[in-house]
Amino acid sequence: MAEVTSLVSDLLSRSVDEIKTKCGLTKLRESMSAEEAEALDKALDLIKGDNNSGRAKVYSSEWLTAVLNKHGHTISSSTISRHLSKRCSCE
Repeated sequence: MAEVTSLVSDLLSRSVDEIKTKCGLTKLRESMSAEEAEALDKALDLIKGDNNSGRAKVYSSEWLTAVLNKHGHTISSSTISRHLSKRCSCE
């Protein structure tokens, strides 16, 4: 039988386990082959290491989104950006 809780209790208490879930990029990575996941990790490192800005930026979340979308993986650049800046749900 399911535990019955009050609205007040549910609104005022939340465990870390309830909050921490895998973000879209982590879920996508887990669905890839080992070779694809390794290539994705390298692409993420390239984005982190590209210190250029504007048009001079070679590797970006937008670039990675376009590549992944081209190969049938639906993901947004904001999901990738949140993951890279550690503002996603898996942090």
